[in-house]
Amino acid sequence: MRFRELIVSVFLFDYVRCYLIKGSLDINNSSFVRKPINDGTAPAYFDWREGGFVSPVKDQQSCGACWAFSAVGSIESHVAIYWKLRVILSEQFLIDCEKEQTGCGNTTILKIFAQIVSDIGGVLQDKDYFPYSNRAYACRWNRDYQKLVPVIGYKRIHGEDQMVDYLYKNGPLSAAINSASMRHYNPRGQVVIDEPTDALCSPKKLDHAVVIVGYNEYVDPNTSIRTPYWIIKNSWGDQWGDHGFYYLVRGRNACGIAEDVSIPSVM
Repeated sequence: MRFRELIVSVFLFDYVRCYLIKGSLDINNSSFVRKPINDGTAPAYFDWREGGFVSPVKDQQSCGACWAFSAVGSIESHVAIYWKLRVILSEQFLIDCEKEQTGCGNTTILKIFAQIVSDIGGVLQDKDYFPYSNRAYACRWNRDYQKLVPVIGYKRIHGEDQMVDYLYKNGPLSAAINSASMRHYNPRGQVVIDEPTDALCSPKKLDHAVVIVGYNEYVDPNTSIRTPYWIIKNSWGDQWGDHGFYYLVRGRNACGIAEDVSIPSVM
């Protein structure tokens, strides 16, 4: 099922309701982060896609497990960055096997990283688990034969300046977001920066989760006005946005992009 085929009512119900507003944001008992891969001051522009460190855009379909796609997407990138290994990990594994049995329901980024590190220990590769099914099943993990890609830590990131720093030095970030403005985003093959007002896209009404893979600035050729923006990987398929990516104005916590941000750490 492609994004363009969904009617608005189905979109609102199935795609958006996957993030638990005002979740347990005090979970920070694992602040370990790997040694930075990049040193020095973050440049004006950086995009992890350019090094081939961002896995392909996926489609969560009608299962509201954006949290699984956000967590897996950032972990896949960190494995590529630190292990120099391209892997595709299993969202279905997290949907089936996380201990609270959230399934296609709501949770938070910080909470799922805590469970991955403390309770599960990592994530299975997609080839080692059952295909994505757009629904939850009982956990089918054979611990004796199916080995995890280990995730050993996570850290909550505070504020957009710190987000830039960790993104550049360590890798992509998982972030919650208010998806209200994303519903109308249609760049038509161009780099279109979304600049929604807080009235349209409240920073406090988080209902979705994404992966931040880079940042840049757009310079208006007529006025020379600079507009900084985030480069965001979504999980609504590559028919949505710019081949599955979204460009959101940076520096004013648009749509709550800085409200709940975490970074994973792989072995």
